[in-house]
Amino acid sequence: MAEETVVTISAPGQTSVEIWCTKLDHNVEKPFLDIQIPSQKADMDAEVPPTTYLIDLGRIKEFLTIQGMLIDEESSSALTKKTNLKNIVYYEREITITWGTDSRKQTVKGNIQKVMFTETAGIVGEAQPTGYEQEKNFGVQLGLMVGDEK
Repeated sequence: MAEETVVTISAPGQTSVEIWCTKLDHNVEKPFLDIQIPSQKADMDAEVPPTTYLIDLGRIKEFLTIQGMLIDEESSSALTKKTNLKNIVYYEREITITWGTDSRKQTVKGNIQKVMFTETAGIVGEAQPTGYEQEKNFGVQLGLMVGDEK
């Protein structure tokens, strides 16, 4: 079940990054054009509502928002993951995000629009025994516009 919480961000030529996801929002927006045609009233007492036409613009906007943590693992540290994710944001236009396992696995392609890192200190105070630096972590919030680059 642990794999269900991992979101993998990858791009050709870059090291992929795993985020331990705490929240993933998948938003789809379908814009309409709302046109109200005014109607003429027969007299002052008539209550004739205006006719409203909705026109489907035929465009869908899809956006993913991911919140999670970059954690230290044997394969790479949280700081290394942060650097790799920044490199993907800086140098890649189209990325792939994958989450879920088996029949629930989902993959989308798009471009990262926004990323925010929240860095928390480990134990603060006098010199600590070795190993306490592991408690430092990086929170990450990521916004991705879904679609193919042109």
